[in-house]
Amino acid sequence: MTDVSPGNETWFETGVRKTSNGFNFIAAIALVAMMLHVNIDVLGRYLFNAPLPMTTEVVSAYYMVAVVFLPLAAIEWSDGHISVEIISQFIGETPQRFLMLATGLVAAAYFAGITWRTWLVAIRKFEVGEFITGVAVLSIWPTRFLVPLGCGLIVLVLLIKAYRRLFPKS
Repeated sequence: MTDVSPGNETWFETGVRKTSNGFNFIAAIALVAMMLHVNIDVLGRYLFNAPLPMTTEVVSAYYMVAVVFLPLAAIEWSDGHISVEIISQFIGETPQRFLMLATGLVAAAYFAGITWRTWLVAIRKFEVGEFITGVAVLSIWPTRFLVPLGCGLIVLVLLIKAYRRLFPKS
């Protein structure tokens, strides 16, 4: 994040950054596990005519959710999301700062809404013990909590960045 260097972070910012990096690490592990799982399934299917059971279900319900939602905050923290500078390249520094602040706050509100709604869904799915069936029964309610966790953390990062844009010297 360009507005916060590790030397002038508050304890809260340090905690959010470290949590973001931890979530990013978990997502990286999920990505490697997904790659291994799918490759073993393909090898088993074509070499031994014995695919791993429920590969599609595990990949879609566990790995993909972690890979998509857990690294959101770490990517935002490092300004790694895609940005299009069609308008901002033609305006001065103060309007750019205001534009970045406004878009950050709109994004924070958007992700806060997603966090709230998906948290309510995760609680409902936990209460009913959501699962899918194939050759076995697979509980999928735990991964429902990854979406609000990832989205909630990006809300914190966006709010920190907005605060730093409003008060750059603090």
